[in-house]
Amino acid sequence: SPDEPEEGGRIYHVRLRRNQQVELDFGNGAINFNRIRVGDLLWRSDDPEMAKMARPFTEAQAPQHTQKLQVDVEAYVGQPLRARWSLVHMPQITVTVHSPAPLEPANQRGLDAAFLRKQFGRLGGTAYELADVTLKTNGRAFAPSSLLNELRRDAVDQLVTMQTAPQHQTVHEPLSILRRAVEQTATPAQSPAPAASAPQLHLLVRTPQQLAAALALHEAGCTLGSITLDYLELYGLRPAVEQVQAVGIPVRVASPRVLKPSEQRIVNFLLRLNCDILVRSSGLLQALNHSLREEPSIPPPQLIGDFSLNAANVLTAHIFLSTGVTRLTPTHDLNAAQVASLARNIGAANLEVVAYQHLPVFHTEHCVFCRFLSTGTSYKDCGHPCEKHKVALRDTQGRAHPVMADVGCRNTVFGAQAQEASHHLEAWLAAGIQHYRLEFVHETEQEVRKVSLAFAAALQGTISAAELGQRLQRISPQGTTEGSLFVPNNYLEIPLM
Repeated sequence: SPDEPEEGGRIYHVRLRRNQQVELDFGNGAINFNRIRVGDLLWRSDDPEMAKMARPFTEAQAPQHTQKLQVDVEAYVGQPLRARWSLVHMPQITVTVHSPAPLEPANQRGLDAAFLRKQFGRLGGTAYELADVTLKTNGRAFAPSSLLNELRRDAVDQLVTMQTAPQHQTVHEPLSILRRAVEQTATPAQSPAPAASAPQLHLLVRTPQQLAAALALHEAGCTLGSITLDYLELYGLRPAVEQVQAVGIPVRVASPRVLKPSEQRIVNFLLRLNCDILVRSSGLLQALNHSLREEPSIPPPQLIGDFSLNAANVLTAHIFLSTGVTRLTPTHDLNAAQVASLARNIGAANLEVVAYQHLPVFHTEHCVFCRFLSTGTSYKDCGHPCEKHKVALRDTQGRAHPVMADVGCRNTVFGAQAQEASHHLEAWLAAGIQHYRLEFVHETEQEVRKVSLAFAAALQGTISAAELGQRLQRISPQGTTEGSLFVPNNYLEIPLM
């Protein structure tokens, strides 16, 4: 029963037996084996080595992180000593302490910066460390160590009080703030970037076979606005980038959805591919802009914001467009009518909509490939089955949901049915949207070709939107759906409870 104590205890020995069996030795009397049944789950809930490693952080005797301080001192004979203490990374946090009495003249050596640095640098056990000291003096003032120590303790106490005090918050009336913000973002949308003369088709491919199909379309006369490479292995991208560039098609690479601190090298790698980038996180966008500022010799690429930036309204879209993003893909939280409205309000040339895709429904760090197709536990020993196999999760209705891994061994589960925008294509074109992206997951070369040609014909006006929908239904093995693009009749109404 969940209400009863669980059996458990410290493991003292582990022995490997035949047939992949493991024998565990516990302390005498630690386990009541009569309460254990075959098939019970086994949980590892404690690890002495891990606890030892974590103890300096969970039971720290001193702060694990310190903030640098700048101290500026004025010391003149006949005046109180004045010391201004400021946080280097937050200069607005500043305190000033004074000696209680004017300074006396020194009998021998006067106060100097080295002595101040020694006394004010004694910050052990606090959340601070001394970065630098400046001193303005006539060289004749005397300040004893006891006075400087007292001033140091006083300054630290004031800084701690200031940083731990609750911030004063002012609550504003929200509607007036929102109206003012919308008015400030309305001006750029009235003068959008020049629209393309005809709608452009952008293909996102995830395998070399799909890339071959995209290049064959180009050779057959199908005009492509760009090809985006969303490959599992980043470090095999350069040959593919050069292959697309060689035929004169603009090429882009898709970034990972998540960028961890240990993966910062990916930023420099993407920039040195000398092609445009599909940006999938605001953290990566910030890192890219920082690297471009630090290394002006790198040619700045076009940055296309993907759906995962969650641009759902005019305000969010304006923020991203003002930080170097050329075009945005709206969040999948918007239905097709809301996408058209966003295009009209921020300028349709600033949007790139996804007209065909398998909706990414789940993104996780758990790797299905490693778990079921390998005896390893990480990329170091799994043998990389994700590079050799296709995996899909079959639901209770028999639909197979594709699974793809990324460079960080994270997995994305995609919807089984292809989500397509044929029902809304005319409305999007009427709203001025010119950039349409088709994203492929497990599609074959033949399916990539057929889907792309169907959309190209619809955008050129040679087939109707209804005919486009019928063709896509026949092409897609598991059928198609409106998915998140579906527009309910009453979606603008908010029910009152």
